[in-house]
Amino acid sequence: MSSAISLKEKGIRVFNCRLYNHDYLWFSSYEISKISSTIPVLHNYALTYSFGDYSYGVFKGSVPRYKEDLARIPLYATPALANYWSRTRITYNAVNSHSLRADDAPRGINSPDLGWRNYLDPVYPGGGHNAQQTGFICYLFTFDGRIPKGVTRLGKKGTAMRVCWQEIENPVAVFQKEPIQPTHPINPLDISGEIVFYEPVSIPPHMLFKTAEIKNDWFIFAGPHRIHIPNQVINRGCKKDG
Repeated sequence: MSSAISLKEKGIRVFNCRLYNHDYLWFSSYEISKISSTIPVLHNYALTYSFGDYSYGVFKGSVPRYKEDLARIPLYATPALANYWSRTRITYNAVNSHSLRADDAPRGINSPDLGWRNYLDPVYPGGGHNAQQTGFICYLFTFDGRIPKGVTRLGKKGTAMRVCWQEIENPVAVFQKEPIQPTHPINPLDISGEIVFYEPVSIPPHMLFKTAEIKNDWFIFAGPHRIHIPNQVINRGCKKDG
């Protein structure tokens, strides 16, 4: 395989995407006791499922099938990060909504069962900060010629996410021996090369790298964009006929 590959010739399109949650966004990034919080990082598996309209109506078993599922979806996303965000704390209903009592909990104590969720507040283009700074930023690779959807849904409540995108024209995959810091978070399972340093962030189903330096791996350089090419993309597209 050569040190530079035209992704366009391989049938791969690349998009710079910015997602805005138009409602309160919640998923459990971490839980401590009865406190559940959402951090401003989106796992790329969740994004890939969402962009690809892939979900299960009925699921047999309790073990995720990421490898099999991702191979069926004709696109692949990088993780996404929001640089500007705010949270709202919503307290659980401390009273049993059926009996309207606080003393019928399993422990039988007349005390409210307090807890809360920390949601990410809605964001709109141009609201609060410059439109080029708000929202979740990720990169999307498509293998069947499609463009990103204008609206998708994410989170436990299926929050509507507006998608604004710009295509990376004539993307070229370049093999870099020197350390490169991508302009997006990284899924460590997507790395084919060597990790020089990384800043971990804990999020299910496994941690991501908020920032990282990677060498001996594949990248796209386009203006301000330094895009790490996941091995999922290399294996599915770049190694075809070469």
